[in-house]
Amino acid sequence: MDSGLKPSGNKAAPAQGPDAVAHTGLEDAFNGYRLFLGRHPNSVQEITAATGCTLGEFLGSYLLRKDFLNGVVAGLAGDTVLPHVALAPAPDDALARWVLDRLPLSDNSRELIATSRSWRFWLLTILRDDGFRGGLPAAVADWLARSGVQGRLAALELAPTRRLIGEASHSGTGSVSGWCANASDFSERVVLELHLGGRFIGAVRCEHFIPGLGERVGGSGTYGFVFDIPAAHADLVARGAVLRLSDAHSKMPFGSDIYVKANLPAALDDLGRVLAAIQSMKEMLANIEQQIPHVLRAVSPPLSAYGALKAQGLLACHRLLDGQAAAVADLAVNVILLETAVEPAPLRRLLASLDEQTHGRWILTVLATADTLGQNNLGSEARALIRPLEADGRAVVASPSALPRLLASHPALAGAAAHLVVGSAGTLRPDALAAFLAALEQASADPGAVAYSDHDVLTDARNGKPAQILPVFKPDFDPAMLLSYDYAGPMVLVTPDALLRAFAIADGTPPSGLHDLMLRLSDCVPADAIRHIPSVLYSLDQTTDLRGPGGLPRLLTGDPRAVEAWAGRRGLAAEVRQTRVISETDETGQTLVEPCDIMPRPASLPSVTVIVPTRNAPILLRNCLDSLLRTRAAYSGAMQILVIDHQNEDPDSVALIGAMKAQRGVDVMPYRGPFNWAMMNNLAAEQAHGDVLVFLNDDTIATDAEWLGRAVATLELPEVAVVGARLLYGDGSIQHAGVVTSHQQGAVHDGRGMPGNEGGYLGRNLVLRSAAAVTGACMVTRRSVFESVKGFDPSWPVEWNDIVYCMAVRHGGRRVVYDPAVCLYHLESKTRGYLSGQVGLDTHRNDVKRILATWGEALDDPFYSPAFNRLDVPFARIAL
Repeated sequence: MDSGLKPSGNKAAPAQGPDAVAHTGLEDAFNGYRLFLGRHPNSVQEITAATGCTLGEFLGSYLLRKDFLNGVVAGLAGDTVLPHVALAPAPDDALARWVLDRLPLSDNSRELIATSRSWRFWLLTILRDDGFRGGLPAAVADWLARSGVQGRLAALELAPTRRLIGEASHSGTGSVSGWCANASDFSERVVLELHLGGRFIGAVRCEHFIPGLGERVGGSGTYGFVFDIPAAHADLVARGAVLRLSDAHSKMPFGSDIYVKANLPAALDDLGRVLAAIQSMKEMLANIEQQIPHVLRAVSPPLSAYGALKAQGLLACHRLLDGQAAAVADLAVNVILLETAVEPAPLRRLLASLDEQTHGRWILTVLATADTLGQNNLGSEARALIRPLEADGRAVVASPSALPRLLASHPALAGAAAHLVVGSAGTLRPDALAAFLAALEQASADPGAVAYSDHDVLTDARNGKPAQILPVFKPDFDPAMLLSYDYAGPMVLVTPDALLRAFAIADGTPPSGLHDLMLRLSDCVPADAIRHIPSVLYSLDQTTDLRGPGGLPRLLTGDPRAVEAWAGRRGLAAEVRQTRVISETDETGQTLVEPCDIMPRPASLPSVTVIVPTRNAPILLRNCLDSLLRTRAAYSGAMQILVIDHQNEDPDSVALIGAMKAQRGVDVMPYRGPFNWAMMNNLAAEQAHGDVLVFLNDDTIATDAEWLGRAVATLELPEVAVVGARLLYGDGSIQHAGVVTSHQQGAVHDGRGMPGNEGGYLGRNLVLRSAAAVTGACMVTRRSVFESVKGFDPSWPVEWNDIVYCMAVRHGGRRVVYDPAVCLYHLESKTRGYLSGQVGLDTHRNDVKRILATWGEALDDPFYSPAFNRLDVPFARIAL
């Protein structure tokens, strides 16, 4: 009997009963197949069919499937191996949380499952549970009872599938120690019950690490235990009693009985060992004390501590920089206020901070129309603030279109060495003008240069919470991120030559705002002449209103019209829309960015070859190829699917590859020899037909058939040579949102473990931007670029080959970008394992040393602000 999952037609769940839970989603679909069938879904159809159901329909349909009755039930009865073992040696924590939160189970069953990591124990406990059976549709429950399956499961014992090994001993001083493991499932942490003289005295979980045990018996070696007999049972210990240990699950005895009796000589021996241990601990503490100054360098407070750290002057990004004012004392600065910067309260703070500058040579230019500075209250108050400066000859008010003429004819403006363009008024740090000028002097020999800095935002108190200061730490110049929002502003220092170039781009038409100005500057100023100052040079005040999403602290905003104008200047047909991205952390609460999403619309799409290496993973490969066949149908250009057959021996894999080749037009390239990801993909690239190459793991699934068209369109953006995807785990959390590189950590995935729709810092998980590298699990690149850097480096057969490729591409002056709209599922590490423990750590350190020897400073990610700690999760904690 094989029943597919069917969505419920009733979308409103009742308030009570087993179907009161919200209808099933994507996480339920993946976890349901893992738990009840011991596999991942075979196709996207299976995924979508398992969503939108009531919980009863969802559970019942699994129990009526042939693979459950013929495979899982047979495995539970001991006739065959459970299919779950091939999926994973034991259930993971994420699945445990789902089972405990989602399934209708009794408290007793929940307690049993929470202390176990045995597939068989879980399944039998769930299937025997009255609450679970009560949550099934009546027809399903009746069929299980009539078919005999229910009775067959009830007759099974838990103990026979668990083979406990280990040993235990009594020290003679009231302590029992040893180890115990389930040889059938080393991932389980066995719980032992102890009875002394027939009296229950406690239980102990076997989870301590014992050196060398893993090598001797298998597994990790974390099976040890130590149990101190409570003083309440001293009477039994004094006169002597038998200690009996048993498995808490099956109640079966473990090991031989131990006779326990107080032993003074043994106690004295143990006391000597304790004294020796104390002495050793003293020496260790002395060593730790010596290391504390070094450890403090790696301390990384959360972003919520930024305000306190700023007040205490503990961050380098707030320290005044000595000697700058003297170095640029002869240079004058023209502070240009755009119309968006003349609100009276912020303007008052800006003017006050200008008066306090260590660099006193500045003049103010207000670019505003007559309507803005008219007779309304806002305009009259702003004019009242500006009028004294006009009287002193330190302020000029003009229309935006008059600026180029003023820069050439007004004596004070023509003599300015640079212009600080202000889109939103705020409070400048006392040395801000000097710091801007010093950075501009170092930016480039080109007379056109730009400098921008970090800033922070002070939000008002809300919901009983105190006011909060949020830092905006920025990357080095990134033209891709600039298409999303004006991350460089709202204050930017520009040389006169660069500013005139920006006006000339649109025939003298003034920029609509700072985002438009920065996009124009990116057109006419070399990238190496746009300088980022990693220091907080100004602060903004912002009012919040939590009655709607728009009232959240708004950190960055994009202008769709400015991006459309940029695309028009480049001759790119593109669709641009503004989106909202909300980021949330436990420390800082919610923040908002409003980026632009740009979708290029090329007249035609280039030919593409998608290269998929595989070995003995038929289920994964079928999922991947099914999604690629749907992608090929949706892609308007030519698309070749090329499978690398790496010594597939599994009959299902061989049959699948043969069928795909014969019936679905999938090309196959045989590969023989040890696993070398770089080598096999290089060979496949030589046989590829496409102008664009896509390197894709066989454990990926694309649920959106338009993903390839989006990736190839993004590849059409200027200087872009590699596009990486937003990859999600099966539970919907982020597996990859670009790669961050550093000397300290090597290479780590950005956004890993965050919810799939979580924006992350400044919304970066959901924003188009440049990246130091992207993973080869899904990498889109031009064939011409691939050939110019000679492909992947075969001397990196497993790790780092994708990182090295991206670094070589960037070294050639091209750009690697992360596009969140290109989104796939990636069931990571289903095809191969990863080194762990000391061996893995040593290998990683050696790899980083080797990379540094070849690439040196290039390993430092230019898009990773130095304000963040590089030894922690990217963009999460502040560096002191």
